[in-house]
Amino acid sequence: MWPLLFFWDAGLMNVFLPTLTVILIFIFTINIIKHLTSDLHIPIRDTSKQHNWHHAKLLSKPCYCNVCEALMVTGEGAYCDCCGVCADRGCIKPADQKIKCKVISSSDKDPMKHHWVKGNLPLGACCYICVEDCGSEYGLVDWMCCWCQRTVHSQCHIHIDEVCDFGPYRNQMIPPSCVILTKKRNSIRKKLQLRAVKSPGWKNWTPIIVLANRKSGNNDGDIILSLFRRLLNPAQVVDLADHSPEAALEWCSLLGEVRTTVLVAGGDGTVGWVLNAVNKLQLKPGPAVAILPIGTGNDLSRVLGWGKEYHPDFDPVSVLEQVQNAQLVHLDRWNIEVRPYRHLGIYLPVRNMFMYNYLSVGVDAQVTLDFHRARESPFYIISSRLINKMLYLTYGTQQVMEREFRDLDQRLELYLDGVRAELPSIESIVVLNIPSWGAGVDLWNMGADIESVPTQSYSDNKLEVVALYSSFHIAQLQVGLSQPHRVGQASSVQIKLKAMTPVQVDGEPWEQHPADLNITFHNQATLLRYTEEAE
Repeated sequence: MWPLLFFWDAGLMNVFLPTLTVILIFIFTINIIKHLTSDLHIPIRDTSKQHNWHHAKLLSKPCYCNVCEALMVTGEGAYCDCCGVCADRGCIKPADQKIKCKVISSSDKDPMKHHWVKGNLPLGACCYICVEDCGSEYGLVDWMCCWCQRTVHSQCHIHIDEVCDFGPYRNQMIPPSCVILTKKRNSIRKKLQLRAVKSPGWKNWTPIIVLANRKSGNNDGDIILSLFRRLLNPAQVVDLADHSPEAALEWCSLLGEVRTTVLVAGGDGTVGWVLNAVNKLQLKPGPAVAILPIGTGNDLSRVLGWGKEYHPDFDPVSVLEQVQNAQLVHLDRWNIEVRPYRHLGIYLPVRNMFMYNYLSVGVDAQVTLDFHRARESPFYIISSRLINKMLYLTYGTQQVMEREFRDLDQRLELYLDGVRAELPSIESIVVLNIPSWGAGVDLWNMGADIESVPTQSYSDNKLEVVALYSSFHIAQLQVGLSQPHRVGQASSVQIKLKAMTPVQVDGEPWEQHPADLNITFHNQATLLRYTEEAE
């Protein structure tokens, strides 16, 4: 026995403790580097050094190199998603040296001139002067301004005014003359940062800030960022994979009293992330948030008229037009306080979060939690909406068979405005703020007795509470063959969990120990709602 203890002590002192020390030092060093390199200010790319190159496989048609004018092999070479310059592999460096990219900031007080880029015009381009087909000939021919997006023939080029008016969507653009930069050195390196933004003096100027995560979806986020960099000032297009919403929203604080629009490309979780940042920063006036859906459920996007899913062939110009014609609406923001009971003799900390769409407890949350774990798994290699829907169907079918949350009404207590609600035998409770749940199901307004149901609104400071009998009941609701058990409306909701139960808020699930969930009204968020009648 004693020799074994001796070897254990020797192994502990000579192997385990040094290894643990190295791991802890490594983790500490990584966190220190992240802290030193983190930046809450808007990063500005220095366009004087190089173009913003992307792989040419993202282009929809073959292109010609702007340096050697040779036809680029499909999938080879690169293009700048800011100005549209293309270059094959051997011409990327000469292109950086000889061809200027779209300027982000300019101190020139003279009117902005066109920035012409030769060739590689979009399909269906029309000459601004003679109104004939443009760019359809073989080779690197004709011109396009990367600011106003106008196209002209080479022979018509001399007949167009040299001053650029930034095109039909200039009221959503931040021109380079309005962007004031400064060079600042952080703990590691020197970089350009935004110092101020001034108004161009245009009537009805409502600049737009585009936010997306390039890693979202099946490369959808990266494509969306590239398309809007081409149309707008690249500085007003921010990648959430590199920078937080708080950094991106610095535009809004610097613009002062100017009403700003924030276009969020993402799912319900990303939209909620941005809305939380807006509330945290207390911006006055608060930006109006529009949505470009690239998630799986997109319930808030459906309710506000922005669509149910992302189409790969979408036109960013039409999106800017829809944003111009959208109307301001207010969305109730609800505070959820999670107050755990004493667990193993320890009082766990109280958590607070915001809800915009809905909260659910039970089988619905368990399916979401199973999907979330699968998506976070290292074996989740292929990301697509079809696979996501198949996973949801698989986990839902599993719950139909297992019925893990049978008699959920015995595991919790539900209070509406302080009054306990009587519940039948159920497997899930859903607290609704918007008339869309589970990728488009209007739970509250389902059924034949709709005339007697109180009106639902996302801006009336009230919540709607429904109960679901089983996972099979959820499947029936998805195809409109049943109706939920309506518990009632309330201005505050309390759920007392007596056992560990899965909970999800706006698609973010977790397993909750016994606790009180208190849902109360906080304030309202400002968003944009699009309807075709508004055009």
